[in-house]
Amino acid sequence: MAPDTSKTASLPVLDTLALLDRAFTQADYAINITNNQGVLIKVNQAYLDLYKFTSESEVIGKTQKLIRSPHTPDSIYKDMWQTILSGTTWRGNLNNIARDGSEVFVHLTISPVRENGEIIGYMGFSLDRAQQVLLERELFHANKLVVLATMGAGLAHELNNPLASILLDAEYLRDLFAAPESSIDWPTASLAANSVINGVERMKKVLEHLLMYSRKEGGGGLKHSTLTSTQLIEDSFLFLERQLRSRGIAVELELEDNAFIHGNRTQLESVIHNLLANSRDAFEGRKGEKFIRITTRQYENGRLEIEYRDNAGGISPSLLPRVFEPFFTTKKELEGTGLGLAISQKIVVEHGGTITCESENGETAFHIHLPGRKTESTPESDFLDE
Repeated sequence: MAPDTSKTASLPVLDTLALLDRAFTQADYAINITNNQGVLIKVNQAYLDLYKFTSESEVIGKTQKLIRSPHTPDSIYKDMWQTILSGTTWRGNLNNIARDGSEVFVHLTISPVRENGEIIGYMGFSLDRAQQVLLERELFHANKLVVLATMGAGLAHELNNPLASILLDAEYLRDLFAAPESSIDWPTASLAANSVINGVERMKKVLEHLLMYSRKEGGGGLKHSTLTSTQLIEDSFLFLERQLRSRGIAVELELEDNAFIHGNRTQLESVIHNLLANSRDAFEGRKGEKFIRITTRQYENGRLEIEYRDNAGGISPSLLPRVFEPFFTTKKELEGTGLGLAISQKIVVEHGGTITCESENGETAFHIHLPGRKTESTPESDFLDE
């Protein structure tokens, strides 16, 4: 039977270019078109609305540096340009800045535009992720509270031990000065006074870290700072080290000096916290040698690797592909949320890095790669100007 073409034939003839222009202008997605140097030559109304511009004239002729946020790692822009310059479509999440200074969270897709096989420009499609980011932050904060709950015993030890030492030294100094006629052993008195000071400073550090870690991130964006990999790793042990050692778990650190990372401190620490808590729980009931080994190394290109390894029994090959799935856990009911590794992966990726897992012969290793800095003052490259 021949197809019925009567309805098709009766459709009005449309101006294809006018149709495309209307589709571009009226699209809900924020769309921008640049030349092959990244200079904006066309944006739609959704783009102007998303970034709070009043007219095209404010953006045309400028690069996307106009909306760049300092909270998006250089490595993401570098990967973006390497991908699109090779002629491949790039997809990823970005933090950008609107005209009024507010943060804009988008999922961006950039595709090359070709003419006679040559790349003559790029088209970008941005999906607003504001609600998704809000939910992700709530989830991250909830996970932090779960981690804090597991730190309770460690926190008690961290405060009780310095308090006990402070009390003994303070009593010694009180008794010493209560009998002024007695000769004073000044070196011993000085040691006692220094012990009090060190104990108070230790407690102060623990409490400050607790407040920093438990604080809910505000809506103005995540604060980034520069810290060494040694600071990151050692501070991550602040609440859990005594719990690990009391369970007979040896902690081995091989940390490279002067390896700097730029990122959100509490987020990066939570990655290590999650790994430590998982190891602690996995060692429960196990006999024999138990160890956690963390190694950091920095490569010539500045990229930093953190290798986290334990011998807590390993992960079966059938479960290994699922370790980063949200809500997947091998723990008993009510003993784990299944969110720790999923959130850790998200944090690492949003810092421009990767995290992978391997397991064999009863050992499990996580390899975390992050964009590093060779010195604290190393400036960030501006890949948007490429």
